[in-house]
Amino acid sequence: MAGKQLSKKLLSPNVKAFMGPVGLLLLLVILSVFAFRFGFAKISEQRQNVSTARQNESVLSQKESILKDIQSGVPSYVKAVAAALPEKNPSLSMVSQIRILSSEKGLSLGNIKVGSEIAAGGASISEVDVTFGIEGPAAEIVSFLAAVKELAPVSTIEKAKINRSSIGTRADITLRVYKSEFPQKLPSLTEPARALTDDEKTTLTKLSALRLPIFTDLTPQGGGVRENPFE
Repeated sequence: MAGKQLSKKLLSPNVKAFMGPVGLLLLLVILSVFAFRFGFAKISEQRQNVSTARQNESVLSQKESILKDIQSGVPSYVKAVAAALPEKNPSLSMVSQIRILSSEKGLSLGNIKVGSEIAAGGASISEVDVTFGIEGPAAEIVSFLAAVKELAPVSTIEKAKINRSSIGTRADITLRVYKSEFPQKLPSLTEPARALTDDEKTTLTKLSALRLPIFTDLTPQGGGVRENPFE
C-alpha cells in the first residue's frame, strides 16, 4: 500500500506535466548530437574535396608552366628521340645511313648482313647487329668510323677490323643498333610533373644534332591503259 501511495505521489499531475517537456528536451538533445556528427562528417568530407581540388589545380598549373617552357622544342625533340631510338627494327634505317655515308666518303660498301633482334639491358630496349665491309682510302675509312656516331639511330661500333694491302684498305665493321618501345601509358593528369634536368636537356640536344635518316614518300601512280599484245 505504501508503494502504491508513493507511486501516485511521484506520478501526480504536476510531475506528469513536467516529464513531457523534459522528454522532448532529451529527444532534441539526442537528435542534435546525431545531426552534429553527420554534419561534421559532411563538412570534413567537403574540406577534403576542396583540398584535393586545390592540389590538382596546383599540379595542372605546374604542368602548364613546364609545357610552356619547352613547347617550342617539343616537336624537334620528339622527332629526334623517335629517330635515335625507333620503335621498330632500326637495321633498315642504319643500312640506308651507311650507304649514304660511304658514298659521300667515296668508299665501296658491301657484304651487308643484319643479325637477329635481341633484348639488351632492359625490357624495353633491344639491339640488332649490322655487319658490313667498306673499301677505300684509309683516311676516308677512319673518317667514316668517326662519322658513324653522328648518325641516327643510336649505335655503337662493336668491331672494326682494318686490313691494308697493296691494292687498298678494307674494314670489316659490326655496328650494334638500338631500338626502344614507346611508352604505352600516359601519366595521370593529376600526377605531379618535373622539369627536365640539365643532363636530360644535354642528352636531348645531342640527339637533336644526330643526322636523321632520309625517307622518301612514294606517290602512287594511277593505272595506265595496257595494250593488247595480240593486236
